Formats: sequence, structure tokens, C-alpha cells
Amino acid sequence: MKITMDLSFSMFCISPLTVLFWRGTFNMVSDLAFRDSDLSVSSRWLPACMLYLTGMLMKISVDLTKHSVKDVLLNKEPWLQKASSTILLYLDAFFGVVMWVGGFNVLYLIPGGTYWYSLTGIFFIASIILMLIKAFHCSGGVPLALGMDEFENVFNPSNYFNTKFECNHCFKVILDTFFTYSVVHTLVICCWWSMWELENRFIFYPCEITVKDIKAWDSVIFSYFLVFLVVHFNSSVQSMKEEDGKLSKVAASNLMAFLAFLASLNFWRGIWSLMDFYFFPSMNLWENLLLSHVTGFLGTLLTGTSLTLTQRSARDSPTTEFINFYYLSKSGGWLGSRRSQYEDLDQQAEQVEYEGMEPV
Repeated sequence: MKITMDLSFSMFCISPLTVLFWRGTFNMVSDLAFRDSDLSVSSRWLPACMLYLTGMLMKISVDLTKHSVKDVLLNKEPWLQKASSTILLYLDAFFGVVMWVGGFNVLYLIPGGTYWYSLTGIFFIASIILMLIKAFHCSGGVPLALGMDEFENVFNPSNYFNTKFECNHCFKVILDTFFTYSVVHTLVICCWWSMWELENRFIFYPCEITVKDIKAWDSVIFSYFLVFLVVHFNSSVQSMKEEDGKLSKVAASNLMAFLAFLASLNFWRGIWSLMDFYFFPSMNLWENLLLSHVTGFLGTLLTGTSLTLTQRSARDSPTTEFINFYYLSKSGGWLGSRRSQYEDLDQQAEQVEYEGMEPV
């Protein structure tokens, strides 16, 4: 019962809000950067590369800022912690979209990049590299994974080698964060772009009824089917032991990660299209996109899930967990008694400090 409630809340509330924010932001940034439709291919390279590099560098800066200010904010007032968290989450989410807009448009400009063999090649190369470096599991997202705006989550950004300022030299943390976004996150963008275009141009298009919103429902239905498939088999893959064969466990984990990736991508593809048709269609385009941007961010902020907007990348977890949409069943959700997570952390820090004091 609890898992059904959590999954429903993710699929029908948090995940659509996430797509809503990305839809508004992605289209606004794209329109600003590529408004002139007469731009030649050679002229589009500069804005595409600038968006990608700006987004990546800002994402790196935001992550390093989170590492730096964590200890400073730990014992501060809850309102200051919340305000800092909100600002950093917004910047993280916004420049994440900027990086993806730039990455998508750079890939569009590759000569012959939208032929079926080019798209397939890019997808397989990016996927294989991610699997070899054990980072393919992060290619999924909503509705199977949500990010909670708890202090420890917000100010403990994930990176590939899991380096931290308190444990490692700052130079190592910087290099790790740079590698995470320049390699891992970029490969995830390549996977999403290539599969998205394969479905648009070659997989779903011949089967779609191109009358208004009907064409979007195939992705939604396919996504829901895959979501329930992943939820059903998640525990089976988790329970696999080493004696079952290490290769078999790795293959099963990557297969499940691939299904989770397809479920997430098709959810985004379908819900995004439905929003184009149903989200105040009579409204002026820019007003519509701005409302989409604001509603998506405020909606996730009020529910404490705006970390979901940031599309984080990390190394595969050894526990091979493919579902992380628990919200209502947690004590911090709407069904439990809620206390400020910032106050809890402050109390924990004070308790540790007290226990470490020498008796007089």
C-alpha cells in the first residue's frame, strides 16, 4: 500500500512538476539562444557551445559552493539554511537545464548526427562507456527517483569518486566534480539525446496518430508499463548474490538500469508533449513558458523535492537500487509528523559536541 501511494504521488505530482520546470526553462533558454531561425549551422556552434560550457561550469561552481558552506550553515538559523538551500537549488536546476540545452544543440550540429545509424552509434558508445565506468544507473530519473530537500542531501552533492572537502584535498574534490560533469553527465546527455531522437524519428513516429495530443500517449503508456516492470523486478535484482555469478548480476543490474532509463525518458517525452497541448494552450508563448518555469520550481520547493530538478550524476551504488520515490511513507512526508530537518541536524551536531566535551 505504501509503495503504491509513493509511486502514485511521484507519477502524478512531483514528476510532472519536474518536467514542467524543465519544459519552461529549456524552451526559454533555447528561444533566447537560437531565436533567429536563419542562423547557419556554423553560426549555431558558438551559442550551443557557450550554453554547454556555461551550464557545466556553473554546475561545478554550485556543487563546490555546497561543499564549502555546509559546515558554515550547520549551526545557523533554520531560515538562513532554508534560504541558502533554495538559492543553490534554483541555480543548480537552472544551469543544469542550460547545460542540457547546449549539449543537445551541440549534438544536433554534428554532421549526419540525426541519421538512425549515427543516433544508434552515439547511444551505444555513450551507454557502454557509462557501464564500463559503472555509472549507467544514474541515467534514469523521475518518476522512479526523487530528490528530497534535506540538509544532508542538498549540501552533500554527489560526484563520481565521492570526494569531500572534509576527507580529501580540495584539489581532488575540484577534479572529481569536473570529471563528473564533463564526462559522466555529458555521456548521460548523449544517451538521452540519441534515444529521444531515435524515438522521435524512427521508433514511435510511424506508429503515432499525429492528431493533436494523441501522439503523446504512446510514450506515456510505454513509460507506465516500464515503471511497473522496474518496481516489480527491483527486489529480485537486489537479492541476487555473488554466488549467482558476478557477470550475471552485473548484466541484470544494467538491464534493469536500461529499463529505468527508458521509463524515465518516455515519461519526460510523453508528459512534455501533453503539457504543450494542455498547459494553458491559449496563453502567449513566453508567458506560458515563464509560468511553467515558476510553477515547476515552486511546486517542488513547497513539497520539499526541488533537488529532483537538478539531474545529478554519480557512480553506481553497490546496492543496485533502482527506485527511490519514497515520500509519503517517510516521517518527513505529508503523512507523518514533520520536523525541520535543519533543526534535527543542528541538534545532532550539538549532541556530538556535548558528548565530546571533557568532564571538569
